[in-house]
Amino acid sequence: MDDFIVLCNGLVEVTLCKIGASIYDIKTPDKNGFMDSILVTTNHLDEFAKANSYFGKTIGRTGGRISNSKFILDGIEYKIQSDDPNGLHGGIDSLSYKKFDYEIEITNDYKSVIFKYRSLDMESGYPGNCDINVRYNLYINENKLEVIYEAKTDKKTILNLANHAYFNLSGSISENIVEHNLYINSSKMERIENLIPTEIIDTPKIYSFKEPHQIKDYLFSEEIINNTNGYDYPYIFDNVGIDFNNIVLTHNKSGRRMTINTSYPVVVVYTCNYTEDIEVNNGKKLKPYDAVCLECMYHPNTINSDFLENKKDILNPEDKYYEKVVYSFDTI
Repeated sequence: MDDFIVLCNGLVEVTLCKIGASIYDIKTPDKNGFMDSILVTTNHLDEFAKANSYFGKTIGRTGGRISNSKFILDGIEYKIQSDDPNGLHGGIDSLSYKKFDYEIEITNDYKSVIFKYRSLDMESGYPGNCDINVRYNLYINENKLEVIYEAKTDKKTILNLANHAYFNLSGSISENIVEHNLYINSSKMERIENLIPTEIIDTPKIYSFKEPHQIKDYLFSEEIINNTNGYDYPYIFDNVGIDFNNIVLTHNKSGRRMTINTSYPVVVVYTCNYTEDIEVNNGKKLKPYDAVCLECMYHPNTINSDFLENKKDILNPEDKYYEKVVYSFDTI
């Protein structure tokens, strides 16, 4: 099987990759009809496979950080195998580096790729044999890409799947994302200390996107730069559910707009604050603020967060994991 699969509906072209069940690239038209890439991605497959930046990959078993790379389930302590002190994005043996099997399905409504992988008991330190499906549906008559996460486990475990795509609607990184407009339907966020959430707070003005504005408006404020060198925060949706347009990213110059609906309760906004020395679109070197990640997920580090009562990241054998993220594309 080839590593790449291309889905196209005439106006949106999506390139998927079986490494990490990834979105490798998305091309959409600008207001003049010019098709161009709206994802930051690597030029070469070998770089994509090993890059530390998780370009468009499914991150897990747990997206985000797990404090001290460990957690306790039913009195048993589990240690995530990680080069990061806080078990970033599932550790060194995470889903992002795995080759998924896949099937292609075409219906009257959409063209689909279903990626499948069995994460074995204690892989990267997580308990349970966990069967994970990541399904991508590109709708035929709508400019809409739907991502569905499904999973089952044979032992109590934790699971928090997300996608780490780097968006830049200007097209092939013709400019960075600081002049993109961002809206997030969120009045509350998680305070971050040493990259770990510590409590839920009302969102201060410099962090809030409840009233849409350009990312640069507060990005370079002293508090944000000194803490995380840019946005890297979990935002809690005021309305949870797939029917709510909870995220809208707009680039006025190109006219491109992306709306995100999701069943998840949280989005982590990351403005590409730190970069590795890697070549991306059209031979360019990746620089800070070249992209924004909008990682829909459960609260990161839920398992270790005393201020969160609903441990949605715990998956029991009798339960089924099912969450959805929908990206819609149009122009203004």
